[in-house]
Amino acid sequence: MTHTHYVSNRILKINVGFLLSESVGQSRDTELDISDPLRVSEDLTLDSLHGVVHLSRNSRGILVEGQLATRFPTECARCLDETLVAVDMDFEELYIYPAEPGAPFVVTEDGNLDLAPLIREEAIISVPQTALCRPDCAGLCPTCGANLNDGPCDCNQEPIDPRFAALQKLLDNADQPDRRDNMTTKTPGAITPALKNGEPRARR
Repeated sequence: MTHTHYVSNRILKINVGFLLSESVGQSRDTELDISDPLRVSEDLTLDSLHGVVHLSRNSRGILVEGQLATRFPTECARCLDETLVAVDMDFEELYIYPAEPGAPFVVTEDGNLDLAPLIREEAIISVPQTALCRPDCAGLCPTCGANLNDGPCDCNQEPIDPRFAALQKLLDNADQPDRRDNMTTKTPGAITPALKNGEPRARR
């Protein structure tokens, strides 16, 4: 059995103690060059992560500016197969120091900041809503659900313009036999005996 090697998100924790001890305006660049799958969080693994993070000291903490590229695993909008989508992330976030209650991003007392929650947030909002495994993805057969990228199915159904789908449904319903046609039609007087003076006619 093949086991996929994942890079731990610990690699995204950066010690900035050296910047905290310097004057406002000092900065450093940190390069990220991760080619193996990176487990950013419990619910997100990125295929890779490359780029530069710029760290600068200001009066409230450390300003983090990033330009990163990754590939994000998601579902193709047409065939529903898993695919990797290229995503570029440009972000700017302030990590507060000393930490303040309620601040989403902070520098800890030991001088570390964690990029993982920020990268998770940026990656998720950067994924396009209609991702495709390839530009010419054929999608699924609307009748049997077969993946048409693997070849044609046996349905031999010509594609219907969505604008005429409702009309096609009406035509299909019109082809169905009316259930009322199978019911026996009552002929007046054929079943119910005639009444005379309010009494049923006597049988012979």
